[in-house]
Amino acid sequence: MGLTNFTSDTDDDQTGSGPLGSGHGGTSGNVNVPAMPPMPGPGSDIHELLINYNDRFKNATPALFRDKLIEQTLAVLIRKDKPNPLIVGPAGVGKTRIVEEIARMIAIDHPTVPTALQGKIVYELPMASLVAGAGIVGQLEQRVTDLVNFAIDPSNNAVLFIDEIHVLAESENQTYQKIAQILKPALARGDMHVIGATTAQEARAFDDDPAFQRRFSRLIVDELTREQTIEILRSANASYMAHHNYRVLVSDEMLVLVAAIADELGKASQHRPDNAVTLLDQTLADVVVAHGAAIARAQQAGDQAIVQALQGMTNLSLTEQKIRGVALRLASGVAEKAPYNEQALRDSLSSMYGQDEVLEELLEALRRDQLGAFARTRPMAWMLAGPSGVGKTETVKRISQHLTGQAPIMLNMGDYSNEHDISKLNGSGPGYVGSQSNKELPFDTLESNPYRVILLDEIEKAHRSVHRLLLTALDEGWMRMSDGKIIDFSKVTIIATTNAAREIMGRPSIGFSVCSNAAARPDKQSLVKALKEHFDAEFLGRFQQIIAYAPITRDVYAQILNNAYGRERNRLLAENPRLGMMVPSLDASVLAATVDVTYLVEQGARPAERAARELIEDSIIASQQQHFANLAGEPNSANSNSENHSEDVAASPEPTQSAEAHDETSTTH
Repeated sequence: MGLTNFTSDTDDDQTGSGPLGSGHGGTSGNVNVPAMPPMPGPGSDIHELLINYNDRFKNATPALFRDKLIEQTLAVLIRKDKPNPLIVGPAGVGKTRIVEEIARMIAIDHPTVPTALQGKIVYELPMASLVAGAGIVGQLEQRVTDLVNFAIDPSNNAVLFIDEIHVLAESENQTYQKIAQILKPALARGDMHVIGATTAQEARAFDDDPAFQRRFSRLIVDELTREQTIEILRSANASYMAHHNYRVLVSDEMLVLVAAIADELGKASQHRPDNAVTLLDQTLADVVVAHGAAIARAQQAGDQAIVQALQGMTNLSLTEQKIRGVALRLASGVAEKAPYNEQALRDSLSSMYGQDEVLEELLEALRRDQLGAFARTRPMAWMLAGPSGVGKTETVKRISQHLTGQAPIMLNMGDYSNEHDISKLNGSGPGYVGSQSNKELPFDTLESNPYRVILLDEIEKAHRSVHRLLLTALDEGWMRMSDGKIIDFSKVTIIATTNAAREIMGRPSIGFSVCSNAAARPDKQSLVKALKEHFDAEFLGRFQQIIAYAPITRDVYAQILNNAYGRERNRLLAENPRLGMMVPSLDASVLAATVDVTYLVEQGARPAERAARELIEDSIIASQQQHFANLAGEPNSANSNSENHSEDVAASPEPTQSAEAHDETSTTH
């Protein structure tokens, strides 16, 4: 056997399998199947169920890089007892293609095929077709019995191939249980030859049926390397260009890009070579459709010159931008990665006072990530540590808005403080309450759009088992749910916030000084050492950036309060001018007095918004009292109120800083 190809260059009736067989049309039961020998049994309909792989793939080109696995499969098939190989591997690695290659080798009398298998015919048995229409009591059993009789008859030379064979071992499905029970005796005696194929996750169903499991010999199919995938693309390229009448020509350079982009932008659940082959196929189709759409738009616009120019194009171009666009769409549906504008994000974050060094670190990390010099195989993960009210959560919200155009997936980790709360993230295990529930889980949205920001707010409040669940997502870029489904985290930005280790913030003994105008931040070593008292070392090691937020100083708090007051006053003037006119500009002495009363270092900027609103309400109340006193003819009372009010508000210049929305504490203006 030489190097092989995952495609067939024969006629349509021989190439329905596509490059990888399963999932590309090769295993469907509605294809044109060549005539087969008469089946045993009166009125038997077995011949309507089976697909003859020998006839279908006898003219296909050889499969690549699977020589050893094919030899192992052939060796199992000629065993005396239990000659039943079980091919196990991730989706998309070419399990079905191995069976197709064996059928081709038998059909052409390849010298590698053992004598015992010469003349055999490989038939695929679609399980859905076997069950369909067998609604009468005993009809299914009779059909399976006829199938077994056909398979064990030496004159038929049959080798059965069952794709997704794990369904026979699923205990909750009584229909497939019946089929398995009828097949077991023949499988154990070696009277029939059966090849099964399934994924590693779904193969776990065999663990619940040891009697069925021991009748098969498991063979593992590994994922191909990128270099091997490129070779497959080169072999497949001619057939794909021919499929589109050579309207799109693909250079070798573009094939290398297809393999690289498929790895970079594909989901974690996709594997080589299927991810690259699918990307090439879809990109070529998109180029052809886009060309037709361009002609249609030109015709609608009445521009015949452009129409003629487009129709005269014999070769359409395939570009890296087009390949990346298709890869993004395949990974995230209609969602696309939002364009990143660093200056816009900088302007947004600059309105947060007291954290200039922090914001520069974050922008630098984002700038490196946007370079795209290395393929993302794990999420970008940060931990923001600092006292309450310093702007950690607000930072994440603004970053998410600029990176994705939407709010982050926000998880309040206090909701996961118990060990059993882990099921809220990955679902209930089989047999537990809720295991059959279709309730949406927090990370399900990543299946439709993997380009999201996840906020793990106050991560220190979550149970340690939740931290351990997140280890794989943070390190490997995927998470397995309780039902076996894999969620891709490789394109995600995960940001955890924590108030842990806040006792070292602002304490001069660890090597930094505190003054009224400078934010005090601990060094990285001191911060990590303090965080280890709250988190496992391996959990902290999964974060690329652990950033300390400085406490809100008195001067910073005064700026926040001043701008919160100006923002609310401007809002009133715009929405309710009658009330807004009652609110004067904030006097410096009133600001200082309010800061004295409301500033608490442990609460950060949280009290500023409330204090600003109370000042405005006090001004409105004082103005209304003076107005009512004037109407009642009580100047002394009015003068008294006026004198008291002058203590709080007086004419002064407008706040010097522009105001923006302030959340959480947000050290915003």
